[in-house]
Amino acid sequence: MSDRKQDGRRIAGRYQLQEPIGRGGMGVVWRAYDELLDRTVAVKEVRYAAALGEEVQLLNRRTMREARAAARFEHPNVIVVHDVIEEDDRPWIVMQLVQSRSLGAVIKQDGPLPPKRVAEIGVAMLDALHRAHEAGVLHRDVKPENVLLADDGRVVLTDFGIATLETETQLTVTGLAGTPAFIAPERLKGLPARRESDLWSLGATLYTAVQGRSPHERGMALATMHAVLTDEPDPTPYVGPLSDVITGLLNKEPVQRLTYEETQRLLRLAIAQASPPPTAQFPAAQELHVPAPAPATRPKPAAKPRRPGPAKAKRPYAPVEDDTPTDPDLIAPAAAEDMPETGARIPRTPVADTPPAVEPTAESTREAAKPEQQHRAAMVIGAAVAVLLVAGVGGYLGLSSAPDEGPDKNVDKLSAAVTTGPSRASTSPPATASSPPPSSAPPTTPPTTPPASPSAAPTSTPKETKDPMPSGWKKHTDKKLGFQIGLPKGWDEWTRSGKGVEFKGPGGASNAHVRIEVFPKLGKDPLKGWKKLEPSLKDRYGGYKKLDIKKVDYRKAAADWDFLWPTDTGKSRIRYRGFIAEDGKAYAIYWHTLNREWKDDYHFFEGFAATFSPGK
Repeated sequence: MSDRKQDGRRIAGRYQLQEPIGRGGMGVVWRAYDELLDRTVAVKEVRYAAALGEEVQLLNRRTMREARAAARFEHPNVIVVHDVIEEDDRPWIVMQLVQSRSLGAVIKQDGPLPPKRVAEIGVAMLDALHRAHEAGVLHRDVKPENVLLADDGRVVLTDFGIATLETETQLTVTGLAGTPAFIAPERLKGLPARRESDLWSLGATLYTAVQGRSPHERGMALATMHAVLTDEPDPTPYVGPLSDVITGLLNKEPVQRLTYEETQRLLRLAIAQASPPPTAQFPAAQELHVPAPAPATRPKPAAKPRRPGPAKAKRPYAPVEDDTPTDPDLIAPAAAEDMPETGARIPRTPVADTPPAVEPTAESTREAAKPEQQHRAAMVIGAAVAVLLVAGVGGYLGLSSAPDEGPDKNVDKLSAAVTTGPSRASTSPPATASSPPPSSAPPTTPPTTPPASPSAAPTSTPKETKDPMPSGWKKHTDKKLGFQIGLPKGWDEWTRSGKGVEFKGPGGASNAHVRIEVFPKLGKDPLKGWKKLEPSLKDRYGGYKKLDIKKVDYRKAAADWDFLWPTDTGKSRIRYRGFIAEDGKAYAIYWHTLNREWKDDYHFFEGFAATFSPGK
């Protein structure tokens, strides 16, 4: 029956359906009126595909079990189930109507959230899960779409649609249930769900909320599951003070994950650290850090930061303020994803950053489990894929400013503000694998003179093409930042943060991307600015290798900073061009690609540099 025909229908002679307010793989959620108690409620109409045949009855049992599971306990952060009805051979679940948006919708529509807000959401989710676990209920499908952010400020965990009672016999016909990117590794291996499995999913949800993408997302269910089993979480450049708690929850070994108490302590500590002292002043104009997916300012830490990337030990915290938009001015390389390449050049998916960090306390240090062996993962993946077919389962280098010191304040702040790893803060998120830009053929290569084969030794900089717009490219005007630039066919805006915007091309994975920044703190001498900053990276970041920093003939003044950075698929090569444009403003072009693809991809950088023009 269509939704339109359902309007006005009464369920159980009591609940009048008014309008659909949500849809998903499990059915439709209706706004309804409870005529008996004179109240508005939400009614979930569970719809299963007719192709499932006899399995529908078992699935109906699962849904009825959902109602029993959710009704076993009451908690302010858990959706209230009022009633469950079976009508037309399908379950109808009557629930509390919460005026809200899901966390997943917020991330997609508004971008990643500030670390402080994510930590607050985490505390509420943890409390709800703890209460559910005490009642013997496992959720098994914790993900952003099942977290409601109510208009009144509450955080509500909903949709115990595949919840299970620890003491209840498990349905096996439908096999593995859940969303691949949020299913704990042990469940992908065919082991039963456990309380720690929900905590892993909590960690993946918090990661997604602050990063804008899930920690192992690869664009396809198979590749994502393989990553969950074998790969460390993608680098966490944007998580700030959430670094330790996310790392601890995403440990592949259940017994080594954080406990409830440890998780709560770290989340509350993250909230405290995300709030700067009342006397501290960090104007947005002084901020220097990576493009990030949520408004935040990052005060300078007193302790020396640690090595970036997915370390074996948990990373330290860093103070982050989440309510003041900032202007990112520096970014660093993101880790590559090991994805097969077909057709057009596939640009890399950027990862987020970690703000300046301080040394962690001894009790916050926890070793992460080593990834599973590849051959074992391959066998597990094969089994998981078969189950999925049955079940139908669907950086940056952060910099923050310090108080002005010395005669050259702008440059000194650059070198003083290097953080522990990829870090950024922003108001818009990186694109997720669930919504990649449309795929297309690679752009026509503009006439160029490709650079010499990449090596550790400095190389000369090829001159940019003089063509105003290479064939097949289109002009992009950024009214917010005030510049124009050419984009290859299929390339589009990807993520925006502060005074910078990133672009990438077609494809679910990415090996290359470019960021254009308004860079007021570069000063009038780009070469001097880069040289002042470089020693801090060399001393503090393992794997960083400078190729060259040199003056180049571009606009009024310019300098290229070339360096290598280790990634999962090999070394990435970065060209960071800082320059003074004709309007007198300082800008930067950050070009990132794999080192082995530097020569083939260089025409992109030439095209970006040649077509850039400042706003009028």
